[in-house]
Amino acid sequence: MRRGRQKRKALSWFLAAALAAGILAAAAVAGRYWLFYRPYRAYEDCRGREIDVETMKRWEERAEDGALGIVRMAGWRTGPDEMVASVSTGRRQRAGVICVYGSMELTNRGGLLWGRMGLEEEDFCVISEALARNLFGSVDVTGECIRAGNRILTVAGVMDEDGETVMVPVTEGKVEYLSVEFDGRMGAEGKVKRLLEEY
Repeated sequence: MRRGRQKRKALSWFLAAALAAGILAAAAVAGRYWLFYRPYRAYEDCRGREIDVETMKRWEERAEDGALGIVRMAGWRTGPDEMVASVSTGRRQRAGVICVYGSMELTNRGGLLWGRMGLEEEDFCVISEALARNLFGSVDVTGECIRAGNRILTVAGVMDEDGETVMVPVTEGKVEYLSVEFDGRMGAEGKVKRLLEEY
């Protein structure tokens, strides 16, 4: 009877130790993933470097083989303020223009309130909440059209951002800021620096 109790006690200690070892191993794997292998975004201020959309297109071609670990990228610049008008209401408002090549959500602007980002078609845009309210009186404005300069743009989304701003996709021109999303953190900053040095 005593021996049976000792065996059960030893078994419970063994199971507790095995459980603790399993938890530690899982934590180590999760920590390693968190530090090195989860998707990672690197941001770079490119002002004065003469980086343009053509350069980014060449980087995308190099990244297609997967060797660089680049998942997606975006480059953007601040354009001059423009008078923006709602086609349906006729309301007008001066707005800052952000010209984006690539994935708009990588620009690290405010979160999305309505609609979507990521449209690279030239006739779509994403506007700030303040601009949506000033032009349309609402943030539920996806599908509405605005006139910016001589272009008619369809609103794809509304971002949570103060001030009047419109983000438009571009296919040419210089970029002032760069955001690159990698498949893992390990070496990401160095890869961005190498890209910038090689261009």
